Amino acid sequence: MDFSPSAKELSHFPFLKKAQDPIKMRFSSLDSLLADPRSENLINRAASRIQNAITPKKNAIPDVAGSPEDEIAAYALARIIASCINDRQLLDRLTRYEAERAYYFLRSEGGDEESWNKNFKEADFGYSRLFLYIAAELGMPVAENRIPLPDYVELAASIHDDRFRLVNRRVERGQVAVSNDEMYELLRERVRVLLRRDLPHKVPPSVCEQLAPGVSRLKKAYQEQMLQQFGAIEESAFPPCMQVLITALTGGTNLTHAGRFALTTFLHTVGMDAVAIGQLYARSPDFDAEKTMYQVEHITGRGGSGTEYTAPACAAMRTTGLCTHRDVLCEKVSHPLSYYKVKKKDKAGTAPKKEKERVQQP
Repeated sequence: MDFSPSAKELSHFPFLKKAQDPIKMRFSSLDSLLADPRSENLINRAASRIQNAITPKKNAIPDVAGSPEDEIAAYALARIIASCINDRQLLDRLTRYEAERAYYFLRSEGGDEESWNKNFKEADFGYSRLFLYIAAELGMPVAENRIPLPDYVELAASIHDDRFRLVNRRVERGQVAVSNDEMYELLRERVRVLLRRDLPHKVPPSVCEQLAPGVSRLKKAYQEQMLQQFGAIEESAFPPCMQVLITALTGGTNLTHAGRFALTTFLHTVGMDAVAIGQLYARSPDFDAEKTMYQVEHITGRGGSGTEYTAPACAAMRTTGLCTHRDVLCEKVSHPLSYYKVKKKDKAGTAPKKEKERVQQP
């Protein structure tokens, strides 16, 4: 396709390969970027980008106030700062934010006087040249209301919306029917998946040290956001085994290694961050802050090999003697996480009868 995005277009979609060219020309290395007189402003813009990503109520219209080069540099720095923080949920939120941001700009590209892109020009099948350019770079085939079956399966695999389940799609001769609006949604998901796949970056410790003040502020802000959202974590819906472990822990009882592992992996999976989990262990008689956080980060995938462990199933809990105070629902599930999901839906009055009756996997 004979099309080259303008500097402004690249600043709105800084993940494009061509967007990196002006940054490479301006800064020979990451060290030179951080040494630039305007680096503080760029770091602040990058931090603001992450702050927007972790804030529940985001601005309806994303802010693009700097020059195209500054916007692209801030995007790159945001990913570096997030990699220094290296929290799984924060990285998830940042990549989702960037994907939503790209989606907004593509949908508002338009051709009217209020659109941000004065270079807008419609191309094939009702899409803009810029849309087709981005889709081509990200390996997403675009045709008139259809996508080849293998490509569709890959694109829709991570979308948890019944509309995109293959069983609910019309398939003819190896092609899946897709509306124009759905094509935009698929591209948004493609952006998210590819950006997340590339994180965290391997950032030299010396660089993280230079960014330490900004990293610390964002860590604190993120932890506060997580604490505000703990309402979504319903302890009353926890299975009996986990409630017993928490009661023992807050009562000053040392948990066995198996108990710590089971509780930590469970809490991590239902959405509690590593710092909050570590704080739970503060009442333990043998509490050691440094050792506790090392163990929590190792289990949750933030340290060591990066392996993220899964909470033990009911069978494993019985083997280690941690399956206690079983109730009626325990008899119908095979995993503590399944118990939590069913109980939480039941409390909200949304669990279908059949779902409560069948044995579930997490």
